[in-house]
Amino acid sequence: MNAIKSVIYRYIIPLCGIVCKRKNKFINVIYYHDVIEGKGESFMYINVDRFKEHMLYLANNGYQTLTFSELSDAGKVKWDKKRILITFDDGWLSNYSEIFDFMRSNNLKYNIFLEVGKIGVASDYLNWDLVREMYESKIVGFGAHTYSHPNMSSISSFDLKKETTDANKKIYKELGIRPKDFCFPFGAYSEETLQAVIDTNEYERVFTSDLRYSYKKDNCIVFGRNAISNDEPFGVFKKKVAGLYNIFSTFKKFI
Repeated sequence: MNAIKSVIYRYIIPLCGIVCKRKNKFINVIYYHDVIEGKGESFMYINVDRFKEHMLYLANNGYQTLTFSELSDAGKVKWDKKRILITFDDGWLSNYSEIFDFMRSNNLKYNIFLEVGKIGVASDYLNWDLVREMYESKIVGFGAHTYSHPNMSSISSFDLKKETTDANKKIYKELGIRPKDFCFPFGAYSEETLQAVIDTNEYERVFTSDLRYSYKKDNCIVFGRNAISNDEPFGVFKKKVAGLYNIFSTFKKFI
């Protein structure tokens, strides 16, 4: 990122976010992937110490964290500058091994979108015993991240039933819950595939990887999420948590 783009990203966009902060209608959402002990990289790998620094900022500054099940409360799903939803994509083993005890000891709730086909199969992913332990702790919520993690930018590129209904059936079999939260793999979707997922009537909330204001569509809330990068300054993290980057997609279209 060159100097001009860096200034725009770090300062101009969140400044616009301050001006437009009333556009935030629903709870702010941040997301991570794998948590590692070594050097983190971009949005896929967050160093565990950096992650803990982020979480302690939330704990020490009065943020209320929620699980997916709590979003059924209409009051809690609405915007509040001190309320936040922490999410993880895929279901990496590190979401348990590196952070579960830490999050529980600090009373910080978080949520994981499961790539169902890899749970209990891939060695670097969670298994169902761990998923059950986490769920029963009431600290961790679970949603669906499809069965096989396809690119969903085209309706013809995936089997909708397998990736939604069948994935949900597996989660129900293992946890006894029908997930009401769905996240697109790779952040890839189109208006057609978004509508198709909504029309399954499986979900109450659909999550994208867009830095955008969340909105209602038919019977669902479509959430834009803030990706947290290992490589961004701590100040950017704080501004994303505050909802000041939710204007990013609007700003990008405008310019």
